[in-house]
Amino acid sequence: MRTLWLCCILLLTACASAPKAPLPAPAQPLDVERFLGRWYIIANIPYIGERGDVGSYVEYHARDDGRIDDLYFFRDGSLHAPLEQMSGVAKIVDTTTNAHWKAQFFWPLWFSFHVLYVDEDYRHTLVGTPDRDLGWIYARTPQLDPATLDALFDRLVAAGYRREQFVMIPQRPAGASAP
Repeated sequence: MRTLWLCCILLLTACASAPKAPLPAPAQPLDVERFLGRWYIIANIPYIGERGDVGSYVEYHARDDGRIDDLYFFRDGSLHAPLEQMSGVAKIVDTTTNAHWKAQFFWPLWFSFHVLYVDEDYRHTLVGTPDRDLGWIYARTPQLDPATLDALFDRLVAAGYRREQFVMIPQRPAGASAP
């Protein structure tokens, strides 16, 4: 019996993962008004509801009750598919940095995410979950130049993400020119 318990304990210990370091906070508090609006999803570690989505973007809009409308737009599997939308609501949890939010798309579930970085002009941003199982690269435009994209991936790696976890999200058909 003691051997069985020892094997169970060793198995559980082997399966346990080490706690991850806290996510880095942005250098400056997030200016929520500047953060609102449309963000194209350039790359992500997709959760099950995002897998296969293309041409996707989010829009954040202030509400009168202090919360934020969190709208997700996407095309299912093809840039020629109809545009679909999921509506959620977000709230800012940490009002010191404004970088820790919780969002709800399905009652009663809330999920926590952090704005890890936003450039000084609010043109691109990095968003992630505390466990680093989900992450997003957002931009105000549907495409980023390779140098900017590499710099954003470098920031994600420094925050404990693995670049290979991320999937690039097509925003327009291959070969199509920018609008």
